[in-house]
Amino acid sequence: MNGAAPLSVKRLLEQIKARIEPPFAAVCVVGEVSNFRGSGKHWYFTLKEEGAALSCAVWAGQQRLIGHAPKNGERVVVTGSLNLYVAGGSLTLAVTHCELAGVGDLQARLRQLEAELRAEGIFDRPKRALPKFPERIGVVAALGGAALRDVLEVTQRRAPGIDVLVYPAAAQGERCVPENLLALQEIQDAFWKCDVLLLVRGGGSLEDLWGFNDPQLVRAVAECRLPIVTGVGHEIDTTLVDLAADRRAATPSQAAELVTPDRQQLLAEVRRRTEALVARMQWRLRGLESTLNLLTDSTGMRSVPERLAHSAQRLEGLRHRLSRCAPGRESERRLSTLAQRLHLSHPQRRLDQAQGRLALLRQRLLHAGPGATGETDLPRVHQAQQRLVPAVNRLLADRGRRLEVIEARLNGMDPKGPLQRGFALVQDIHGKPVVSARTLPPGAEVDLQWLDGKRKGQLQ
Repeated sequence: MNGAAPLSVKRLLEQIKARIEPPFAAVCVVGEVSNFRGSGKHWYFTLKEEGAALSCAVWAGQQRLIGHAPKNGERVVVTGSLNLYVAGGSLTLAVTHCELAGVGDLQARLRQLEAELRAEGIFDRPKRALPKFPERIGVVAALGGAALRDVLEVTQRRAPGIDVLVYPAAAQGERCVPENLLALQEIQDAFWKCDVLLLVRGGGSLEDLWGFNDPQLVRAVAECRLPIVTGVGHEIDTTLVDLAADRRAATPSQAAELVTPDRQQLLAEVRRRTEALVARMQWRLRGLESTLNLLTDSTGMRSVPERLAHSAQRLEGLRHRLSRCAPGRESERRLSTLAQRLHLSHPQRRLDQAQGRLALLRQRLLHAGPGATGETDLPRVHQAQQRLVPAVNRLLADRGRRLEVIEARLNGMDPKGPLQRGFALVQDIHGKPVVSARTLPPGAEVDLQWLDGKRKGQLQ
């Protein structure tokens, strides 16, 4: 022993802590998880490899930000700071981030695939509109999975009258890509009469969803004949088929909601329109009733029955007078004509006609489909708009050629045109062109005009 005073254990560990922790404040380590346990609010596990082990801890406040919760037997890459616990003399890695080993390579590969497909223009095609009221929906999903169950439940709740055609395909593994390719090829066939397609799968890790990043499957989604909606994974998961689809849903349930009309909303809209129509007709009937009341008041009667009785009495008196003064067929014909005019002018007849129109409008409203709002004509409108631009361009080109011809004709009629070719314009003293020498006597003065000036002259 030398003459230096010995250090206490605490002092030695404090000196080691001061020298070790700063250089290892942000260290990345790979290893296998073992002895994982949750003690109170914190997580503890051992990161090991052959011949070495390191104690790790995930504090409670860091658990929701860690990225991936470690499990026994997994090979993970963790990031954290090295801490020396002086009271226990133990060395611990305080983990702040965790991911499965190889995920970083997959992320790099995913970014590379996205760049290659984007360079091909796969993601730049125009997105098609989804049908407002589809009659049949095609679903590509794994049988027995939660994604298919969610789609069927949402469809049954929102639109039970829509047919759902399910084509089973593996959601992961070696069979995922070929089965999904075959499913998309078959289900979009016109024989099945599908209006829109769903490609759905439940959530999972990047490795589980990797099949939906396959370039062949992405191209198949982009080239699909029908509008297609993808609901692969959860909201935080984004695969390459999502970028190629016409619409991307955060979950399979949302994908089903995007392609199905809400029955309750449709019923509420029909009720609203029916009530508006009934209110309009009632307003119209009240107006007719007011008109009728004014007519009855003008004849000095208070009610329609009194007016009818009065008309009947007048008709009977007229018939009696006609029978006394002018019996015969002419009187009968006149009497029939007056009776018919009285029947046609009956106020109740107008009320019956109004009620008939109201019933007809109600029937038309109940049977009104998507064509009532013009939504079924939207594809035709889009096609017409696409044809309009080339037609306008052709019309402008044709008008441009006609304008060039007219311009050439005008240039040919320009009086200065011959002057540019060396001719001269001869005018008399009044400024009128001289087209023949016989029109002026010999010795008459004329003005000679060239392109760059004028001179006086005299006819010989």
